[in-house]
Amino acid sequence: MAKIIISGSGSAIPVAIPGNDLYLGRSTDEVELLGNFVGLPDKEVSRRHARILKQNDRYLIQDLNSTNGTELDGESIVPGTLYPLSSGNHIQVGSTELTVELEEDAISLGLDPVGVVPSESSVETREFESQGGGPAASVAEEASAEFAAGASVSMVIDASRLMAELKGAGRQVSAERDELLRRLSLMTQVSISLGATKNRAALCEKITQCIFEIFEQGDHISLLLCRNKRGSLREILSKSRGKESESNGKANISRTIVNEVVQNRRSLLLLDAMGDERFKQQESVIDLVLRSVMCAPLLYEDEVLGLIQVDSRRGPNQFNKEDLEILTAIASQMAIALKNSQLFEEIETLFEGFVTASVQVIEARDPVTAGHSFRVAEYTQNLARCVDRIDNGEFKGAQFSAEQMREIRYAALLHDFGKIGVRENVLTKAKKLHEYELAHLQQRFKYAKACLEKDAYFKLIQLQQEQELTPEEFQLRREIFDSELKREIGVLDSFLQDVVRANEPAITPDKISGLEKVAQYLFRDGEELHMPLLTPFEFSTLSLAKGSLNPDERIEIESHVAHTYAFLNLIPWTGNLAGVPDIAYAHHEKLDGSGYPRQLTGEQIPLPSKIMTVADIFDALTSGDRPYKQGLSTENALDILHTEAGNGKIDANLLAVFVESNSYIING
Repeated sequence: MAKIIISGSGSAIPVAIPGNDLYLGRSTDEVELLGNFVGLPDKEVSRRHARILKQNDRYLIQDLNSTNGTELDGESIVPGTLYPLSSGNHIQVGSTELTVELEEDAISLGLDPVGVVPSESSVETREFESQGGGPAASVAEEASAEFAAGASVSMVIDASRLMAELKGAGRQVSAERDELLRRLSLMTQVSISLGATKNRAALCEKITQCIFEIFEQGDHISLLLCRNKRGSLREILSKSRGKESESNGKANISRTIVNEVVQNRRSLLLLDAMGDERFKQQESVIDLVLRSVMCAPLLYEDEVLGLIQVDSRRGPNQFNKEDLEILTAIASQMAIALKNSQLFEEIETLFEGFVTASVQVIEARDPVTAGHSFRVAEYTQNLARCVDRIDNGEFKGAQFSAEQMREIRYAALLHDFGKIGVRENVLTKAKKLHEYELAHLQQRFKYAKACLEKDAYFKLIQLQQEQELTPEEFQLRREIFDSELKREIGVLDSFLQDVVRANEPAITPDKISGLEKVAQYLFRDGEELHMPLLTPFEFSTLSLAKGSLNPDERIEIESHVAHTYAFLNLIPWTGNLAGVPDIAYAHHEKLDGSGYPRQLTGEQIPLPSKIMTVADIFDALTSGDRPYKQGLSTENALDILHTEAGNGKIDANLLAVFVESNSYIING
């Protein structure tokens, strides 16, 4: 049997080493033997000083970070490191000496000693060699005396018992192999999860599940991540076996453990946290009744990203060195995945900022429409989410993943990106005539009035010269001329009012009246030339039935869609965002082919583009900040949309979902 001899005060106490671990620690006034704990009456010995354990066929000793350390044959051993023991070794713990005696008798090997009968013949002995190793080799090594011919039998072997021992050992090897394969399989799942998951929350949740499966003795897992470059840690996940994950952001882990792991960048294994001098006073250790604890840092190169702790509350010695190595390996892989996730999030944040800045730059060119793109994105997302939830009818198969929703959102935000290529005076045109064009027309009306006055007074003077009118007659004729002049000027004023009224753009097609008379009116300037009040260009522009843009300007403003497509195609979109340019390209197409720029019809238009079309028209109608109109009420805007749907221009089913789901309401 294996035992240690405790020496001191002139006495020697033998203590058998059990099959499980044997702990050495401080007692009060005499040697205490409590199960697998040996209490030594030595003030220099820590409460949990060292342990002796058996692994395979070897006995090992380990110092448990004791205050005064442990010596083996006069040499100090490194805390936490396992050292092999042999018969005759001397162990010094505090002022107490221990001597190791390892005596493996025949019974422990499955052999029955029957005594040795000396032979007159010389005995030749050698060791048996085993190709496979294992228990059979051990037995052979212990009982391999092959006697010369005629030698007496020195021992006998109970074959039945030996086979039973070998069978049991085989089952143990098989069990160890199965456990190893199980853990390797789970480690592979961890690696796959780390490579396939970008979302940090999903990543952490998946890892905790795998860790619980790998360490069946684990009761609780805590994950802490650095919140900033100063290394401040916050708990992002705290999960007990069989319960939902929860975390309030406040770490409930011993600060001493955290400092030890993070500052020294090394993994930590506590066989018995409650009995460890360094941690037993920690409130978190006491409150949670932590017994066996493993803690590993999440290290990426030389940067500590956080730490992961697995603990067991069932008792001490639940974890061993191999468990800690596995947890450290998982932490190393997880650190790489977290760093990749962090970089991915930073890239997403950077791109999100670029998109937002781009939209604001575009809308800054036309301040009166600021916010349009963001509102359209909200309406589009609202409607897309509702369509995604429909499980019958036309949209039964229409489903949008999270990545597709993100694609739709970016397309909606950037749908007017091409306006950066449109001239500002066209982009911001509020009336049918530009301000300078209207001012020039108004000056022409003033000139016409002046010409009328000059012509009237010239005729009056000419009449006076020809007829030599008396003062009374002259005054009478002057009143007649003034009356006619006033009437003519009134006509001009009426014409100018018609022009100003016609200059206001209409949302829906509107018949312009009175312009024909204005266009037909001619006045005579001083050179006897007859001039029109309206040029053909002005008449054509003021006659527009809808909107403020003339045909050339309409072509230019419609070109923003093509510009949008060209600009967005320059961006190297990732695979799950590759559809952004095409979705934005079709947002002005109509089902009947009357849209632009490609006159697509029906099924040629992507569903996300049809959704965005409804949202874009609704916001254009209801926003009150357009320079050429007052915003319509929701009811009037929906009426116009229903008219568009009735005319086969927009999708009536999408409009119905838009209205029924209140997708036109933006929260917040």
